[in-house]
Amino acid sequence: MPCLPRRGSLSLLFATRKNYRRRTKNSYRANKRTSILPKNEKGRRSMNKEVAMELRRRLQIKGALRFENITKPLGLTVKEVDSDGFDGALVRRSSGIGGRILVKRGIRELGRKRFTTAHEIGHYLLHKDSDSMSCGAKEIENWTNFEINPEHAADEFASELLLPSAEMKGLIGTQWPSLKLVSDLAAEFEASLTATIRKYCDVATHSCAGVWVQESRVVWFSPSTSFPHWVKVGEELDAGLLDCNIPVEEMVEVRASEWIPAFSEEKEATLLQGCVRMPTYKGCLVLLWANRPLKHRTAEDELLEELDTDRFDSFRRERWPGKK
Repeated sequence: MPCLPRRGSLSLLFATRKNYRRRTKNSYRANKRTSILPKNEKGRRSMNKEVAMELRRRLQIKGALRFENITKPLGLTVKEVDSDGFDGALVRRSSGIGGRILVKRGIRELGRKRFTTAHEIGHYLLHKDSDSMSCGAKEIENWTNFEINPEHAADEFASELLLPSAEMKGLIGTQWPSLKLVSDLAAEFEASLTATIRKYCDVATHSCAGVWVQESRVVWFSPSTSFPHWVKVGEELDAGLLDCNIPVEEMVEVRASEWIPAFSEEKEATLLQGCVRMPTYKGCLVLLWANRPLKHRTAEDELLEELDTDRFDSFRRERWPGKK
């Protein structure tokens, strides 16, 4: 049974979040940009993750989360309800302390249901100015929108609350990437495969990336810090590329150009690929691993290749790159 913190110590979580918002509000506005990765995903931990880490630390939680160990000291109750309008909702008490979390009973996957509950706890701790919030299926675990908004913040919080980075790293150790490893981690923390593969790539030391594919098109990808390549989001993949009949313990070799446009001329560059079909969500979850170093080609590299030093120099311009 975890040692419950004093009310004052839990209130520090709110104060910490408030101070962080004050410090970063202007910097976010000044540096707004569009990217496949959130601004704070790599290189430093976001405050949303910090709050989740601090909550687990104060409540002395290890391993798979038991929600009663968190909801009780926070004054929250969780109830499953029939709903067509939301997957999860938070109703805060008028006093601002405590409340009720409602979770759609019809969510079939346990991992998804747990993520929804953790997402609403995130709203409770991170967005205390809101009396109530309701979230649909497209707002929870939506990894295609990385604008700074409450839903993405709650997702980041939920990911760290369910899949603590430090414990994940300890379990991964020196094991090579595979969907079997990701599946084992998901079972260990009772999390969804989707959330687990993203967190795996977030903490992995190997050069790898998790990819979500629907209708033969890449919806999103989540790379490790050592995978600096751009996977072709939105483009249609070649027929037959995804063979999800391969055992999760195995990875098959594919040409890097099948996934990374920058390697279209690199016939020898390869990746290892694992794939699992997810019929409930009508898609495939893919793990890519660059088991051999791939030469990183930036947009600047490709531009330089177009330059012909014999016909284009600082003294005599006969043609511009890309012009006939």
